[in-house]
Amino acid sequence: MLDNIAGQTFAQCLPATAEDGHVVNIGRLDGAESTINLDHLSYRHLNVHGVSFGFTRDWEMADIIAGLLPDVIPAVARGEIRPVIGRAADITDFQQAAGRLRSGEAVGKIVLTLASA
Repeated sequence: MLDNIAGQTFAQCLPATAEDGHVVNIGRLDGAESTINLDHLSYRHLNVHGVSFGFTRDWEMADIIAGLLPDVIPAVARGEIRPVIGRAADITDFQQAAGRLRSGEAVGKIVLTLASA
C-alpha cells in the first residue's frame, strides 16, 4: 500500500493492507502525525516503511525503484494505475501552482506544461 496522504489516512491504510503486506508512506499532505491501532499493524504482520524523496539516500532509492519494477510499473503501463490530475498549468504559472499545493486545496496532481514553439 502506498500512502501519499499521511495523517489519519495512514491509520486507515493498515486494515486495508493484505496480511504480511507493506505500507509505504511517501507523502504528508494531511500532516505528519497519525494515531494508529496497533492491532491493525501487529495482527496483520505488516511492515511499515517511511520514505522522504527529498532526503532519501541513493542506495535506498535503488531498492525502492527495484521493488516497483515487478508489479507497479507493469500496472502503470497497462493503465491500471493512473495519476489523478487535478489541473494543468503553464510552467510560467509555477508560483500559483505551488501556492495551490501549499494551500491544501489541490485535489490530484498539478501538471506544468511547456508552451509549444
